[in-house]
Amino acid sequence: MSDASALTATKGVRSRTFAALADSPDYRRFYLGQGVSLIGTWLQTAAVSWVVFDLTRSESMLGVIDMAGTMPGLLVGLFAGVMADRVAPRAMIMGMQACQMALAFLLALLVGSGSVQIWLLALLLALTRVCVTFEMPSRQVFLYELVGRSALMNAIALNSGLFNASRVIGPALAGLCLAKYGQTAPFVLNGVSYLAAIAALMTIKAGRHVDVQAASRSTGVMGGFAYLKRDGHVRGLFLLMAFFGIIGMGYAALIPAYARVVVRTGELGYSLLVSCGGLGATVGALTMASVGGLARKEMLVPAGMAIFGLSLAASGVVPAALGGRAALPMAAVCLFGTGFGAILVFAALQTLIQIAVPDDLRGRIMGIWMIAYSGSVPLGSLWAGLVAKRHGVPMVMELSAAFCIATTLVIIPFILSMSSPGASTANLGVGRLLSD
Repeated sequence: MSDASALTATKGVRSRTFAALADSPDYRRFYLGQGVSLIGTWLQTAAVSWVVFDLTRSESMLGVIDMAGTMPGLLVGLFAGVMADRVAPRAMIMGMQACQMALAFLLALLVGSGSVQIWLLALLLALTRVCVTFEMPSRQVFLYELVGRSALMNAIALNSGLFNASRVIGPALAGLCLAKYGQTAPFVLNGVSYLAAIAALMTIKAGRHVDVQAASRSTGVMGGFAYLKRDGHVRGLFLLMAFFGIIGMGYAALIPAYARVVVRTGELGYSLLVSCGGLGATVGALTMASVGGLARKEMLVPAGMAIFGLSLAASGVVPAALGGRAALPMAAVCLFGTGFGAILVFAALQTLIQIAVPDDLRGRIMGIWMIAYSGSVPLGSLWAGLVAKRHGVPMVMELSAAFCIATTLVIIPFILSMSSPGASTANLGVGRLLSD
């Protein structure tokens, strides 16, 4: 291939990967503002885990706190979806960002004064999760208003990339802040970061309006569940996502214990491990964005699950076996692989669902997504913490890896048995398998 041809091909991949950003100035501003806010969110998330383990020295308490910071989505997810279909998404997002900013500053005050208690920390994280749950379905609707259907898949992948790129920067900053400025700084910086998101939203005019008011009132709060009852394909995708959240993602809550007990490292090593997981997820999301024209997008689900399972299995065995200076870099490489595989699974499933659902139910379907995610991941964290307390973190990783690899072997034949490579995702074999 000539240099000119190689340059053209490179530009072509780049243009496909960042198409939504190139075509929509409003989406660019939204993207940048959310990026700053998400860095602050992950900075605080990493700091919370470190503070909790520092206070309790308990792996099971890490799982409990992670569940407290995620489970409330189960209680308000349906109502959040309805609000996303009925209330201007821009206003909802701004309001929820302001509430999260106030809660972050309150956490900073409690940690800084030394009066923080585990139950109070859990309560504030639960309230933060309520705000996030109301924001997320509205964010999906707003995304559609900003970029339209033609660029929606690309925007979803770019948002996933942004979310996970912030997992690289945020924990890295958390390690520096914890080591140099103490435990209060990450919470203060998170509170300040919301100002960037709010300022960006204030500069964006309302996107193209989707008239869904009449349909929203006619179907009501249960409209999303009624749709899932009718559509076995989408129902199967939800079930697969919930399975992966419970069985696969529980290990993430144990990274502080993994860093200290297995890898035997401190704050900076811990932040490196979390950042490498985020970096892997970022690369996975950009991979998703660049293959938007792939005919068999459903194949990304078992591919991601296989990569995740193999990387997680290596995480539990290889660093401990090597020991010494090799443990940290090897653990970082393994967690890069888990992040890459996990985002392929989640982003592919979300893309397939977004393609399938009607516009007037998008908010409620994404509200149910938040319910499924908010229920599955903390349940995974809870069982992982309990098993780790008795058998150690490596055992949790090996069990999760074994189940994910076994599931991959089960679902691949159903995908390969589809009639043609260009078959519609509406006939996805995985969806039929899980929904039967």
